[in-house]
Amino acid sequence: MIAVHPALALGQRYVELTASDRDQGQFTVLRLDRDALGLPRVTFRYPDNRDVTAYVEQIEAALATGLIVPLMEPVLAAAS
Repeated sequence: MIAVHPALALGQRYVELTASDRDQGQFTVLRLDRDALGLPRVTFRYPDNRDVTAYVEQIEAALATGLIVPLMEPVLAAAS
């Protein structure tokens, strides 16, 4: 298991706040791994099936500055 930012989890969806088209700015965490030197990486998948790999440190910085934010799935209220 790779220790990373708590918001980085497989299947978690994010949106880039700088994207002009909100749908194209969305991406999903596809893989968490380490490079040949042992540095943690994250691979995202965009809606157009494009995969992008970045170092976790870069993604943590983008989260901290608000450039990307996790998308919260809507919660449906239970019928009473």
